[in-house]
Amino acid sequence: MKNYCGVIFTLVAALLLVGCGPSAKEKEAARAKSAAEEKARLKEISEKRRADRLAQTPAKFKNVASARLEPGYVHVLNQDGKKGMFPLAGLSDVEKEWIEEFAKANPLAKGKGSVVTAKAEVKKTIEKQSTENGVETVQLCPPAKLRDQIGGTCMYYGRVHYLDIAGYPVEDVEINRTINVIPKDNPFVDYRYFVGMMGLFLKQKPSPLVHFPNGTIRPFDWARQELRKGRPILAALPEDVWMSLPADFLSTHPWDGNSKVGHQVVLNGFTYNPTTGKGTFHVINSWRSLAEFDVAVDNSEERRIAIEQSLSPKGEAPEVLEKIVAGDITELKPVGKQFLYEVQTNLGTQKVVAKSEADAKAFVEADRGEKDMETIFGEFVCEIYDYIYQNVDAKIRDQAAAELFSEIFKIPPTVTLPHVDLEVKGSLGKTYFVRVAPTKVVKLMAESTGDALNQAKRLTPAKS
Repeated sequence: MKNYCGVIFTLVAALLLVGCGPSAKEKEAARAKSAAEEKARLKEISEKRRADRLAQTPAKFKNVASARLEPGYVHVLNQDGKKGMFPLAGLSDVEKEWIEEFAKANPLAKGKGSVVTAKAEVKKTIEKQSTENGVETVQLCPPAKLRDQIGGTCMYYGRVHYLDIAGYPVEDVEINRTINVIPKDNPFVDYRYFVGMMGLFLKQKPSPLVHFPNGTIRPFDWARQELRKGRPILAALPEDVWMSLPADFLSTHPWDGNSKVGHQVVLNGFTYNPTTGKGTFHVINSWRSLAEFDVAVDNSEERRIAIEQSLSPKGEAPEVLEKIVAGDITELKPVGKQFLYEVQTNLGTQKVVAKSEADAKAFVEADRGEKDMETIFGEFVCEIYDYIYQNVDAKIRDQAAAELFSEIFKIPPTVTLPHVDLEVKGSLGKTYFVRVAPTKVVKLMAESTGDALNQAKRLTPAKS
């Protein structure tokens, strides 16, 4: 009987213990408390890591005393009293985060006087624009200072004159910084030639607005259209045009171009008779002994003179352009892993290299309207990067691009790789320039900084 009672007592005790355990509501509350504690712990870790990041002053801001954020830029006042300005597009995520917090704690006040924001006065480049007896004449101003190229450096001096006409003069010290360190007769073999040449544009404020033919109108017609707007043209003359110049000039200035580019010059005027299709282009040369001359042209010679780009006068606002609408798209031929398409648009026919018809359509219809200065700066850097990879010798183009980015964004040699040097937001998505080695920067389309870094890591060979 006692054993039976003991069994009963044990069963009752077990049932009582089970009944006294936590209810479902209590278990849920315990789980919620645990999750909240874990969330608080992770938040504390994240805040500590952030505090640690902010405690480490980025190298480029070591001497900053105060800062003020503006759209696209950060203005700083250094401890020595000097002022500076950095484009936000050129800062890493860590640098942006640091300077944003620093500016909150150490704001840089605007001047005590009232600030009036006004449009910069547009450089007046057109000196003559008329039509007489059916002949149209447009003449832009010459450079304020005519230069004399040294050796085979016409590409460099051509750009100096080009910028000067548009209102962006270049100081002698800036020219000498490049010209004095490169081989004068064969500058193309030195990456510093291209870094210096592209730097002429990137150091200008505001960023110069450069325009390129889009293939919808004939090259000479496009050049005349741009000159009518007061925009000088960067062009290249072929050898046969050069050899038609005066003999006394040629005796001391032999041909210095090559089959791919030609001799770099600037076009700053034209005459044109639309009835006959004949006319001239007025040339600014980079030899002072023949600083200016006219070249006779007609429409049949359009392939002989390379029309490269035009430059807006300083202060000219970005154009509000008519929206392009794509129509019929025809695949012409494969180009590597992509295809060359002919796209009919409301503004004419364009040829585009793309992966698909949809990409070709998107490229043609991309927004060409007004852009903020940060976007303009980013797109300008894209154009310069592409120019280097299309025109610079393969042996030095990686180093040229990497050194140029180091100069623009002050990338320290100790930076952790891969490193995002620049993010550019465009109508087709985000473009990232990622440094994968001290002398190599790659251009990638990506969804985010993290995605760009992951893509770059896959491109970087693993260390053995």
